[in-house]
Amino acid sequence: AAEFREGKQQANVDEEHSGSTQHLLLLDEFYRGSLWLAGRQPIWWLIPLSMEKNSRSYLRQLKDRQLIHDHHWIDFGAVATIPPAEFVGAGLWQLNKGLKNPYKSLIKLQLTRHYASQYPNTRPLCWDLKEKVHAGNTDPLACDGYLLMLRRVSEQISSENDKKRLELLRRAFYFKAKLPLSKASQGQRKQWRYQELLTLIDEWDWSDYLLHQLDHREAWSPLEVQKERNALVHEMLSSYRYLAAFSNKYARKVRINRQDLTLLGNQLYAVYDAKPGKLLNINPGISPDMRQEKMVLLQSDKKRWQLITGTYDKEGNNKPLKQSPSLMELLSYCHFNGLLTQHTNFAIYPEHNTLTKYELKELLQVVRTIQPAKPASKNFLKPSSPLQWHLFINAGVDPMHHFSRRGMQKLSNRDDALGYSALKENLIHAIDLLTINSWGEWRIQRFEGNTALVDAMHHLLQHLPLARKIGWPPVNCHCFCASRANAIRQRVEDLWQDLNNHHLQNPRADYLLEVGKEYFIFSQERGSVRLAHGTSPAKLLQLLAKEKNHYSQYILDKSALSGSPLKPIFEHAKAGIWQLFYWQKDDIWYWYLLDEKGCLLHQQQAADNSSEVLIPLIRFMRQVDQRFQLQSRRHKARSILLFELKLSPESGEFQRHARRLPPLNVQTSQIQLNAVLDDQDQVTLYCNGQEFSVWEWGDEIYVRAAEALLDIRQNPAYYPAYLTDLAIQSDSGLIQQLRFKHRIERSLNQALKSLCQPVGITQAQGR
Repeated sequence: AAEFREGKQQANVDEEHSGSTQHLLLLDEFYRGSLWLAGRQPIWWLIPLSMEKNSRSYLRQLKDRQLIHDHHWIDFGAVATIPPAEFVGAGLWQLNKGLKNPYKSLIKLQLTRHYASQYPNTRPLCWDLKEKVHAGNTDPLACDGYLLMLRRVSEQISSENDKKRLELLRRAFYFKAKLPLSKASQGQRKQWRYQELLTLIDEWDWSDYLLHQLDHREAWSPLEVQKERNALVHEMLSSYRYLAAFSNKYARKVRINRQDLTLLGNQLYAVYDAKPGKLLNINPGISPDMRQEKMVLLQSDKKRWQLITGTYDKEGNNKPLKQSPSLMELLSYCHFNGLLTQHTNFAIYPEHNTLTKYELKELLQVVRTIQPAKPASKNFLKPSSPLQWHLFINAGVDPMHHFSRRGMQKLSNRDDALGYSALKENLIHAIDLLTINSWGEWRIQRFEGNTALVDAMHHLLQHLPLARKIGWPPVNCHCFCASRANAIRQRVEDLWQDLNNHHLQNPRADYLLEVGKEYFIFSQERGSVRLAHGTSPAKLLQLLAKEKNHYSQYILDKSALSGSPLKPIFEHAKAGIWQLFYWQKDDIWYWYLLDEKGCLLHQQQAADNSSEVLIPLIRFMRQVDQRFQLQSRRHKARSILLFELKLSPESGEFQRHARRLPPLNVQTSQIQLNAVLDDQDQVTLYCNGQEFSVWEWGDEIYVRAAEALLDIRQNPAYYPAYLTDLAIQSDSGLIQQLRFKHRIERSLNQALKSLCQPVGITQAQGR
């Protein structure tokens, strides 16, 4: 008792203990409850109402005059008033209690709101009780704590002319009494509680129909339960917001410790916070049985499903319980809210759609097996984390519907679900991700379109920091669509296994995935996974050409880049060296440069033979590396490896073949054509030492340099000119150097063409 008087409550918040959330509100409830305890009587009953605020001095006088003795009484303290510091904590506590018993909590929450509205002249309800008893009124009905509470709160709501709130309060009181009048037994009809309830409903002017409806809650439809739940939640949250606003205005400090505040706040967030795809409990203790024998799944259009309870009315008088573009959201919602039994019969409308009865049966069987554990209180003291993931692939979607509808199936040796047939079709059109977290929340997130799988994988990989600490939650893949379901499911399972192993074991390597005719690169940056998207081979090459701060290789998905020259390039990438690859088709030569950090540059040009392409390029790379070597004080030149790529007619894949670099004497140019870029990217050209700057020649710089070049050349016919070296003010790598080289050469060669007539491509080693 002494600890309670001093506010020393050691217990933390749990289902039965309010922790630090309230003190005098709890004492007020205890006193008006008129409970008898074994042992001593509460000394509070000896304190006159007029002395409530000076109870200490009054009791001291009684003891000094030896009118009372401590061993006869127990002292929990007086209730002089209700301090504003308690209201927020009490509101949080009642909201949490309302998760299981909403009607009882609603009444108490309304009383707390009433107390706040009286501030600073708050009159605790226990004063009303004491006043009656001290006046000699010991009639049980006049002194019943709940009746006192009902009358006090009803008076205030009536004064506000809010009929909906008043009716909800009356329903809450009636359900709290747990005495259905229309079903009462003969014995119950003789009790005072029955007679008092009968008097009350007469005052409220309730009809027999309404009474019968309230007494048969077990027969309420899910729509009626959902409507009642919404009314309860709206009123309870409205009352809590009122208390929170009151506290911000009047209470400098709330009477609730940080741990209890975190726990209660997170519990409320888990239940009441509505966000897209989150499944809400529509039956917090409203109806004892929500199981449904018949339900309807109606595809109202190609992108929306509706859930209807009962049978389908072909006249169109069907009010959906829930609708969503996700079929799995509706099925999970049914299970989450206890609507499903093992024998619930689902009708599908229209009958001709991509959802088959077999697929629905399998999906329901999976959903029924999902049973999340009840979250422990300690879970709410930290942020929620995923405990289970379920990937439902192509639920209600046939990826080959336009063929299977006509009895046709594609035949191809390309059976990869992400690039099926010669057309490389992606067979994964939609993914519904069900996440069950440590707070007991269920949430469905839908990913649609060609990027559905990639977006789902990217979402899961955002939990990589958590996986590094405690490992990945189990990921369950389910697919029962009409076409190639097992192959699709297995492909997704394999891909997820590859992705999560890769990101845990190779944080510096990028993962390249090909889906349909598009490309995706997963990379790690500062602990999170980023996703780059290339919609075509050309867009992919742009992504691969981006400079990197450190070496990172590309790990290819097992089906990525099949038949592409990039596949053998990345499969043999090495750090710290420059690798040059080339291949030919007709008179076009394609070359790829992989630099020391794994960055790839691709270009193509017309030429009679490989020397036309490779010698100027290798010569330039040597010159640039000599400068890099001096700047970084390297002792050795960087290795340059040369490979030719050839397409194998048997496998249809490119294979690499090592080639020797041209001799050093061939790599030397008789004409030194150098360029320098300043910090504003303005170019200065040097042709065998002769300078041509923008500042001197302006727009004519390339024409003047071309004239000087033609004067040195012995052959007046046109053939391309190539830079032998390039110096850039900014700290750039070889890839950037080659980009600037290409841009400058293009302008210079345009000037050359304007000065002489082209006679074809002429091999000239000294150019």
